Amino acid sequence: MDPATYVRTAGVPLAQLRPFPGNAKRGNVGAILESLCRNGQYRSVVARETGGDLLTALAGNHTVQAIAAHGPGDCGMTVQVGDEERPCGLCSNAPWEPVVRCEVVQCSDDTARRINLVDNRAAELGDWDEQALAELIAPLHDDLGGTGYSEADVDDLVRAVTAAVEEDEPEDPYDDEHQDQAVAEPPPTPALAPAAPSSSAAPVPPGGAPPVFRDGTTSSGGTAQFSHERVPMVLHYETPDRDEAARLVTAAREVFPGEEAPTIVLRSLRTLVAVLDSRHAHDGVVTVSALLRAAGVER
Repeated sequence: MDPATYVRTAGVPLAQLRPFPGNAKRGNVGAILESLCRNGQYRSVVARETGGDLLTALAGNHTVQAIAAHGPGDCGMTVQVGDEERPCGLCSNAPWEPVVRCEVVQCSDDTARRINLVDNRAAELGDWDEQALAELIAPLHDDLGGTGYSEADVDDLVRAVTAAVEEDEPEDPYDDEHQDQAVAEPPPTPALAPAAPSSSAAPVPPGGAPPVFRDGTTSSGGTAQFSHERVPMVLHYETPDRDEAARLVTAAREVFPGEEAPTIVLRSLRTLVAVLDSRHAHDGVVTVSALLRAAGVER
């Protein structure tokens, strides 16, 4: 099977271009014309040379149709870009005869058919990274001219990205629903060691255990006895800080391979605090030695 052979790049008068016979794709000619008026013809049409004056469009048939829809002469359309008013990207608001920039090739009938099929099909294959697409569109703000996207499209995209983010977020075991369950079914109060009578002892609140001070003693002089050695703790950080914490945990595992998970997390959080504090320092710099000290490493 012979490949297509490049011949030249040329501005071909619209009258010398004919569509591919039996082209099955039905494109959005209006969106393409809007793009041409805003952005100009940034991509060439691929046209087959078969002898004579006529060329056949293999890829870019709808671009040819959009240029034909524009027609000759000054379309009178201008484009507002910020505070600047620009002329049409095709006719420049001046007398103009429709010309199509083409990459001219020579090929067999079989290759021409395959080029037309794959050019139409390839655009439909693959998938979108919706987060990347949203970030690509965001800087354009409300000016979507020439992108092929409408405000409704962007609204749908925002909803899709928001739903994906919420789906990826791990379930918080301490959200309102779980807290309601905890209130409805409270765990049994851990037993407390009996306290010796004391005139200075604070009274025990009715129906509850005495408060526990930082040294582990209670207001009644006893020592709190917990039913679990570990207490769950939930920390909430902004997304960049959360990612930084995850990187620090990974690094701590490498530096302290023999440590248990709670110690690893504690060292990582101490280091994260040092990093966050450095953002408020006058020079915004945190030294390696400061990070090591925060992690509890003696060097």
